[in-house]
Amino acid sequence: MLQRIQSVFLFISSVTTPIMIFFVPIFELESKEMFASDFLWAKVFLFISTLLSLISITLYKNRKKQILLCSFSRTQITIALILLLFMYKKQMNVKIELLLFAIPYLLLILSSYFIKKDDKLVKSSDRIR
Repeated sequence: MLQRIQSVFLFISSVTTPIMIFFVPIFELESKEMFASDFLWAKVFLFISTLLSLISITLYKNRKKQILLCSFSRTQITIALILLLFMYKKQMNVKIELLLFAIPYLLLILSSYFIKKDDKLVKSSDRIR
């Protein structure tokens, strides 16, 4: 259900993550660009994040699970970045484009904020009834 702003943020996050995996160079090794798709575990965690974002869109009636899946998705992005930075940084030069992985993370934070805001609105309307 893409009528709510948090669903739009979740969808954009789930679209930008695979784009960044395959098309944004993050390391440079001997003038050869390396992508996140070249690193198995980072790619796995980023795809899990994408799947959790897509699943979270379908759970629009259960806001608690949606918030939980958003936080798990953010955790997966964090784990992937930690793997990329601390395991492979010694061998290669880090490119500034690695910071672009903050975009899906920020979109997930915004979606969690709006899900919580939506939950408050529903609870306040329930009190009025």
